Amino acid sequence: MFKKIIAIFILLTLPTKALSHSPLKQANPMDGALLTKAPTEYKMLFKSPAKLIKFEIFQKVQSETKKSPLLKSLLKNSDGKLVKLNYKSSLVLSESHLIKLPKINYGSYEVRWRAMGEDGHVLKGILTFEVKGK
Repeated sequence: MFKKIIAIFILLTLPTKALSHSPLKQANPMDGALLTKAPTEYKMLFKSPAKLIKFEIFQKVQSETKKSPLLKSLLKNSDGKLVKLNYKSSLVLSESHLIKLPKINYGSYEVRWRAMGEDGHVLKGILTFEVKGK
């Protein structure tokens, strides 16, 4: 009997936990995109309202020496140059967030973001894109 009660409790609470988070549904440019023209904005669409609390973009720098993954994780920004943005997190709950980008050059870019869902759960991710030209 006790096992049945626990099983019912788990079955009833798991779906609500999964629905309370707000994972990223879509990004434009999308992760891994190869672009012929530099984007002027970055759009993020979440499955449910979220606050975009941090958004950074780095232009990847090719170094002559390869760094180990451990070293890269210790030196957070060691392989990229921070792109200055005129962006301040508004802390507004929304399914869609639009970030205006400055003029960027050809090269590889890494977007690092952090958001907070309606339930206070923090989500974060890293997306990449490359501007190759024609």
